[in-house]
Amino acid sequence: MSSDITTPNGSYSPGQAAEEMLEHLKSHADKTRAAKYQRYFKEPVDYLGVGKERFEEVQQNLLGRVEGAWTIKEAVQFCNLMVKHPHMEARGLGFGVVATYVFEAPPTLLADIKRWLEDACGNWGLVDGTLAPSILAPLLDLHPDLIPEVVSWTQSPSQWVRRGATVAFVPLVGQQKHVPTAYQIASRLFDEKEDLVRKAVGWLLRETGKSDMERLKRFLLKNGPKIPRTTLRYAIERFPKDERKRLLEATKAKRVQTSS
Repeated sequence: MSSDITTPNGSYSPGQAAEEMLEHLKSHADKTRAAKYQRYFKEPVDYLGVGKERFEEVQQNLLGRVEGAWTIKEAVQFCNLMVKHPHMEARGLGFGVVATYVFEAPPTLLADIKRWLEDACGNWGLVDGTLAPSILAPLLDLHPDLIPEVVSWTQSPSQWVRRGATVAFVPLVGQQKHVPTAYQIASRLFDEKEDLVRKAVGWLLRETGKSDMERLKRFLLKNGPKIPRTTLRYAIERFPKDERKRLLEATKAKRVQTSS
């Protein structure tokens, strides 16, 4: 999509908005709160420490100001400017604005989403908070022809692209949509090495079980030894305790017996 940052009617432009919103966020920075947020991440994150209520206020004020003037085009332009900044709040605000306009998005937004996952995330918070469930998931629902391409992201060298492809289907299977695709994604990630992606796959499988626990059980029993144990433990969380124990035992990889 175009990188031009002016609006056709000369109204509040994405460039102006990005400058002003960044200043607003910085004015509400709190180093103590930022340090608390870091505890949720293994990797370093660049938080300003803006509180949730204040962040939502900034976002709603912006959306109110551009209502009726911006389209998905301007929303993406704004996001592309905000993700240039390292702060979680700046990037999150960019994603939040795009999420508001995603229901009018063309299929070409997929390329932007992948680029944001590769270059502007770096942690699970940005992937899970808005980008995957509130932008990628609705886009796939709107343009299901894009699903095969997103499934192919499971082979991406970027763990954030792989996690994004997985988490995007969590809200969809919650609506009993694209469940076979969820199992396809899980199968493609049996060899996953990154713990955060393994957990995301388990989360996705757990959500599929909400509507059909028996199907999930059959999948786990059939593929158990191939499935990372972290993924399996997340997937079975909603089974009764005795059933969880049985599934953990039944899906163990068999030990190879060697003669002395």
